[in-house]
Amino acid sequence: MRVATARFWRVHCHIGQHPGQWQYWFREQCCALGWWPPTAAGADDGWTFDGPSRDTGWSTARNALKRMAPGDWLVATLPGHRVGRLGRVVSLAVRDEEWDPVVPPGKDLPRGENGRRILVRWELTSGPDDPSKVVLLPAHAQFNSGQLMGTIRELPVERLETVRQAMRDASNWVSIAGSFRHETALSDYLSIHPHRLEPGMIAHPSEHVRERRFPDGTRSDVILMDRDGRVVIVECKQGAPTVAHVEQLRRYMGWMEALSPELGEPRGILVHGGSRRVHGVVRDAAAVAGIELVYHELDVQFASSR
Repeated sequence: MRVATARFWRVHCHIGQHPGQWQYWFREQCCALGWWPPTAAGADDGWTFDGPSRDTGWSTARNALKRMAPGDWLVATLPGHRVGRLGRVVSLAVRDEEWDPVVPPGKDLPRGENGRRILVRWELTSGPDDPSKVVLLPAHAQFNSGQLMGTIRELPVERLETVRQAMRDASNWVSIAGSFRHETALSDYLSIHPHRLEPGMIAHPSEHVRERRFPDGTRSDVILMDRDGRVVIVECKQGAPTVAHVEQLRRYMGWMEALSPELGEPRGILVHGGSRRVHGVVRDAAAVAGIELVYHELDVQFASSR
């Protein structure tokens, strides 16, 4: 008898609608889908696992759940080409009578939400140990628009190893949250707290220098002065740095030196998010340009009030 080949699935975690859901999935070793079942009275005010489907989204998801089987592989995806974990399907509790909501019932959700559960065993050797970290897939490992459609989608099983290798590369590990939502917020923070970037750093005392516009009409995010009196041009990027970011900052440094030679050769610091480990091509480009790469991550601390 021929043994069926394990399938590979993508199951999306809607953290935008329900913050904290990925941490729940990780802790409980499950993925959970919505589409409420009928009420106990039997009124068809929801989406049934058998019989006529209510809409195309549920029909597509239901068909996928009916094909999914223990032993299949899945990857939990998050917005922005991020993934949480690879997992092996252990069992499915997705039928109407098995509804067990991840999001508890409330005024707007009388039966809770996401109660059709896929029980999994996460592959803990792929990806960061910290559940607050996830993996930003590099371009070659990202899914195409068709594969990203819907909450659940079958993927070519050949993609499994590509995703696994990307997840094992620590340079792709990023925080699931806690990043500045806009680069302007980060630059404003550095303008107020430049010493957090480097001891002795201050906002440049000359307003003319701080507000410098370059030949292309743009301005640097922040212009500081270090304890040696040297101009420091800072560029802030929310995500992982690229060679284009390095080139942008290199141009600013060249223009500053050409326009204000009396200030001497400026320093350049590229403050970035993404992963603390930078890809080699970016690291090499920064070294050639004499640019320092500095990783930022938002860290909020709590303590009892006095």
